[in-house]
Amino acid sequence: MSAPTPPTGPTPPEQPASPSTPQGGATDPYAVSGEPPAVPGAPQPPAPPYAAPAPYTTPDAGPAAPPPGYGTPYSAPQQPRTDGVSVAALVTGILGMALIPLGLGIAGVVRTKRPERSGRGLAIAGIVLGALGTIGWAIAIGAVLFVASNQDFQDAFTEGFEESYQEGLQEGMGLGYDQGDCFDLPYEATTLEDISPADCDTPHTSQVVGVHTLEGDAFPGTDEIEASFEDLCSRSFTVYVGIGYEDSSLSMYYIGPDETTWGFGDRQMLCVVENPDGTLLEDSVAFSRM
Repeated sequence: MSAPTPPTGPTPPEQPASPSTPQGGATDPYAVSGEPPAVPGAPQPPAPPYAAPAPYTTPDAGPAAPPPGYGTPYSAPQQPRTDGVSVAALVTGILGMALIPLGLGIAGVVRTKRPERSGRGLAIAGIVLGALGTIGWAIAIGAVLFVASNQDFQDAFTEGFEESYQEGLQEGMGLGYDQGDCFDLPYEATTLEDISPADCDTPHTSQVVGVHTLEGDAFPGTDEIEASFEDLCSRSFTVYVGIGYEDSSLSMYYIGPDETTWGFGDRQMLCVVENPDGTLLEDSVAFSRM
């Protein structure tokens, strides 16, 4: 018997030769770089542009941050804002609002400690003005309280005011005249603002024939003043001109106090004569029997 023949199967295909190792064991230069070897003296192709390597990543983190550049980018510093409270302190201080600028100025000093706010000088100025205003108001209030509570001061002030008023009234309104004085007052005038002294030897409009001082504390009323005029001035006219007023060709009126001037101490009544038609008097009417 012959030995059994082992089963045969399909023959495995032959493996192709590796591109990096040709037959015979030589190294293929194309297998390393993928480019033909450089030939001395031959022109070389341009080098490919450089590409930065991809950033390293990890499974749990995102892309790595790019490397820092040279220095930090420049940014212009921001100017601090002027503090509104400090501005308000200065404005109210100028207006003399006493404690208000004082409080606002203190708040402004605190607020301007932060570098993003300016105006510390304005706040300090508001404090100073507020302090001065507070002192001024305190003095004024103290003076008012003193005047209100001091009767002697009130009496002295009232007396001085009345004297000053009388002097100004007599000088400015022509009430400082005496018997026999002459003055000019336009015939159509309704106030004494245009009165002016005149020489009795030259033409003039009016002459004083009598001066009387009325009595009483309270204003007697217009009717009582006119009654005093008829009595007092009629007697003065007769004595000064030489005849009774009823027999004279002159007209007469008075310049005297009203309710307002009476309250300031005005008690003077002037008895004044003039021509009834407004013509000028050529001379003094003293004993003229006109």
